[in-house]
Amino acid sequence: MNCGTTSMKSSRRLLIGVVLAGLVLIETVPFARATDYYDEPGVRLLNQPVSEYKARRQKLLSGIKDGVVLILGNVEEETGIEERYRQNNWMAYLTGVRTPGSALLLVPQGLPSLDGAREIVFIPPRNLMMERWTGVQLAPGDEAAKFFAVERVLSYRDEMWSKLREAASLPAFKDAEGQSHMKLYTIAPREPRNGFVGEYKFAEQARRDLPGVEIVTGAGSIASILGEMRKFKSPAEIALLQKAIDITGEAQHDIAVNLKPGMYEYEIQSILEAAFTRNGSERPGFPSIVGSGIYSTILHYSANRKKIDPGDLVVCDIGAEYSLYTADITRTYPANGKFTPRQREIYQLVLDAQAAAAAHFKPGMDSNDLHRFVVEIFRMSPLRARDVDGKEYSMEHFFIHSLGHYLGMDVHDTGDYTKAMLPGEVFTIEPGIYIQTEKLGVRIEDDYVVMPDGSVRKLSSKIPSSPDEIERIMAEAQKRRGR
Repeated sequence: MNCGTTSMKSSRRLLIGVVLAGLVLIETVPFARATDYYDEPGVRLLNQPVSEYKARRQKLLSGIKDGVVLILGNVEEETGIEERYRQNNWMAYLTGVRTPGSALLLVPQGLPSLDGAREIVFIPPRNLMMERWTGVQLAPGDEAAKFFAVERVLSYRDEMWSKLREAASLPAFKDAEGQSHMKLYTIAPREPRNGFVGEYKFAEQARRDLPGVEIVTGAGSIASILGEMRKFKSPAEIALLQKAIDITGEAQHDIAVNLKPGMYEYEIQSILEAAFTRNGSERPGFPSIVGSGIYSTILHYSANRKKIDPGDLVVCDIGAEYSLYTADITRTYPANGKFTPRQREIYQLVLDAQAAAAAHFKPGMDSNDLHRFVVEIFRMSPLRARDVDGKEYSMEHFFIHSLGHYLGMDVHDTGDYTKAMLPGEVFTIEPGIYIQTEKLGVRIEDDYVVMPDGSVRKLSSKIPSSPDEIERIMAEAQKRRGR
């Protein structure tokens, strides 16, 4: 799921030097511009204006007066072949910096700055031999600072620890005895959990090397502060989400026109993910789900190995990622191209519940309010089904997950789900009914944004979901194949 983003373009010329001790040495210009299609140095990074990153950093620091912020970026695997590199969301959200092994140090206003700077990005020094494997990297210095639109870009890791020690020695953080009581706000788990091993090791070293400094975790941690900030999406973020959604819509269309009994689920996966790549997505935002028959009733099924049988329903829960923002769209298709009467009545109930939830949304509601509303719709339906215990139940019994989630840089994005959803927040509405005894699962999922007037707008409205429209698209594709 990680993407290498530092490969050279044709304009980045490497001049081959001499062979010494069997190694090819590379002579390069002092600064190689690592631009690509979504970077304009000092103007836009990751398809967002650099002014947005500056505003986010300032907002973050507006509530912090007793310490400094340190965010670690992701590191790249040894030669970049084990997995494709992707910057983590915290570093990307605050800086747009994609350089592997980077970090960000922020000093609040009102405190003496570090060498005249309050925003410092650290990146590794250039390694010419490694660049033979991973591509040309930016070098620390003034040119990189202009590229990232920050005050300083210094060398990671020696200069980072030097600056942290300098921060801890600032008079504002000293007590009467001269002991530092600076707080260090960072993303650091209490144990080396998968995905945060580097952060854990950093926190352990900070406790050893910075006496008196407190690593802030828990409710007041930087993760919780940034999590609430990330709930609100700026117009630039909405545009990236819309692009990801539109790409996902192309993939859903390709599924509808190619699906037929006898195919394997992984063939559908290959078709939809080809549409992602063809339309500019860097990667899937999460493992693509293509579940047919009994696997249409398994929520996070992603093996995608079953042969699709005549009469199956096929749940396709997919999302393209674009500039680190992901869509999340689910459609359910009849393998034959036409719903059976039973499939259609369940499908229509799910579709009607989704539309009713969007229409029911009012300012001040949270996701739990909408969930309860849909549960009641299912409970009031006259439809019934037997579960694996042999008992008959009304439809809310077969609705086994929450109605939706926040959406953004993570498919299940950050934020407090008990709080009212506010303008600028993007979320999914995805009712579903899963009847295992009938091998019948239906989920319909779309992406919505809360508007300034408190209504919601369906960002994925162009992606067909009515049963008649789905049958029409599939029937036309079948006719073309039959010619």
